[in-house]
Amino acid sequence: MKKIKVNLCLILVLSFYSAAIAQEVENLANIDLSKAKYKISRNIYGHFSEHLGHCIYGGFWVGENSSIPNVRGIRTDVVEAMKNIKAPLLRWPGGCFADEYHWKDGIGPRSSRPSMINTNWGGVTEDNSFGTHEFLDLCNQIGCEPYFSGNLGSGTVQELSQWVEYVNSDNISPMTELRKKNGREKSWSVKYWGLGNESWGCGGNMQPDYYSDLAKQYGSFMKNFGTNRLNKIVVGPSGNDYNWTEVVMREMGNSIWGIALHHYTWCSDEQATDVTESSWYSTLQKTLFMDELVTKHSEIMDKYDPGKSVALAVDEWGTWFAVEPGTNPGFLYQQNTLRDALVAGINLNIFNNNCKRVKMANIAQAVNVLQSVILTEDDKMVLTPTYHVFDMYKVHQDAVMIPVDLVTDSIKLQNGNIPALSISSSLDKDGKIHITACNLNATEDENLKCNLKSFAVNSVKGQILSSEELNAHNTFENPHNIFIESFDDFIITEHLVEIKIPKHSVVALELTGVSEIEAPKIDSKNLKQGLTYNYYEGNWQRLPDFSELNSVRSGVIKNIIYPENVSTLNFGLKYEGYIKIEKDGLYEFFLTSDDGSKLTIDNEDVIINDGLHAMVEMSGSVFLKTGYHSIGISFFQLGGGSGLKLMMQAPGKEKADIDDKLFSYHVEK
Repeated sequence: MKKIKVNLCLILVLSFYSAAIAQEVENLANIDLSKAKYKISRNIYGHFSEHLGHCIYGGFWVGENSSIPNVRGIRTDVVEAMKNIKAPLLRWPGGCFADEYHWKDGIGPRSSRPSMINTNWGGVTEDNSFGTHEFLDLCNQIGCEPYFSGNLGSGTVQELSQWVEYVNSDNISPMTELRKKNGREKSWSVKYWGLGNESWGCGGNMQPDYYSDLAKQYGSFMKNFGTNRLNKIVVGPSGNDYNWTEVVMREMGNSIWGIALHHYTWCSDEQATDVTESSWYSTLQKTLFMDELVTKHSEIMDKYDPGKSVALAVDEWGTWFAVEPGTNPGFLYQQNTLRDALVAGINLNIFNNNCKRVKMANIAQAVNVLQSVILTEDDKMVLTPTYHVFDMYKVHQDAVMIPVDLVTDSIKLQNGNIPALSISSSLDKDGKIHITACNLNATEDENLKCNLKSFAVNSVKGQILSSEELNAHNTFENPHNIFIESFDDFIITEHLVEIKIPKHSVVALELTGVSEIEAPKIDSKNLKQGLTYNYYEGNWQRLPDFSELNSVRSGVIKNIIYPENVSTLNFGLKYEGYIKIEKDGLYEFFLTSDDGSKLTIDNEDVIINDGLHAMVEMSGSVFLKTGYHSIGISFFQLGGGSGLKLMMQAPGKEKADIDDKLFSYHVEK
């Protein structure tokens, strides 16, 4: 969480006076099911909770003696609301607060926990009654994954190392015994750990080279325990600080799970409810900058991680307006309007469309702070327009992104143009297509033609979030002023859905139909069980083009395993053949390797897990028709540990090893 002491809303509202022009181009979205490949991680729909204002105290936590319904001190209504939107991930304890937080102050009997001054947010006294155990209980009640932000600003290497051990170890050790003494017998096996927060600012005012050295030092003492593997997330850039990304990826790209990007849609001199047509457009223009940021930071990451194994984690994003009158300026409490809903929808569409690199995002913040999904006041709770967008978009979680080739009208502003529409699309495990669309036009409806390729549409269901007022919002007195309604302003023909999207609205469509993707025509009479392999020797740091190399030997093998007599630590393997698909549907594959590997199906890359690294699992999804599909796995090993494993999750089944009988190879007659 960034601390701001100057006015950052530099663009005069008057410069944005503009009306949407009449349509000059036809809005057309080409959605090709055959190109669906990359999974939209559920963690893109993550949330952020900091010891700031009333996010924790009064938001999530009311204490066990409160008259407000709670379970072990955690508000029942807020938990149920978070469960309803399938909140997958919650980041804690900050934010700027994380780099002055000492976790041992938040364990043990609450009556004996020391207090501290929250110097970042309002100078209030923090009594540490909500600590590690309470946070993990909250995550368990919601059913989400926890994401800890470690203290690199004022903490020590030992402190963070011991926190990981306290949370994750079942070994006999002082930290494990301390956890048991505090009431928790079994470890929690937390995967996601951040190494500091905004170390370029409130987390220590560091330069990227210094931060990289420090993070490597801290990270080397954060150990894996049992089968749990840590996903370490390092501090990334503030907005367009591309040099920070360059340095950190160069120094740490081979040893991290993700790098964090923070970017807010700023206008800190106006309140959230002060929405005019001009301020509507200025806000949306600023939020669209996220697309450029994701693209440019991803390009830098590609230099050091072409296989895209390192995640871009946008773990702070959202609107930042002036606080509500009469509230503590350090509490960052703001209302939430239809404008915020459009900001949420646009950003989530951007993240969905870039899911090959963006694998986590956390809106700031969950309750009562900045662009909240929930507002509380005593025993009352309000669901904001942003909450309703997350509710509409939850269908994208762990679905497979379908690329959208969008041609859309432009809205002319005095200092540039913005697109009239923002769209993303996905395919879920049941074979349904989901389309989410935002109409950015403040004054005009937009007609959109969705051209479905390789998919015959049978039926469509729709939802909409809209209002006549640009500043429509929910209050404790009127909590249902703006809410999700059914939507049916569309016309269906076999491969075309024509939609009339009302002005300033968010629409979600669910399409049921039949995939027209055909399986390749393979003559099974010439297939025999097994796979062919070619074995190579050499030194590589990335996968070579094996077709240009001479193999040392070749043969047939029953599955993706090492052949016998692998005679060197430096070698490569290429497996080829066919996989039998027994049911139409969405298949997810999991490729784990040490070092680099790649999976192709029907000559298309599904997973690229390239480079030098320890055992790392990556996944990819593809819609497959019943029949035989060509499959290829490339792998190389360079010294040290090694391993290779392929697993599959078929429709309606659990992730599992692939049965030998599903593999075959072509036999020449």
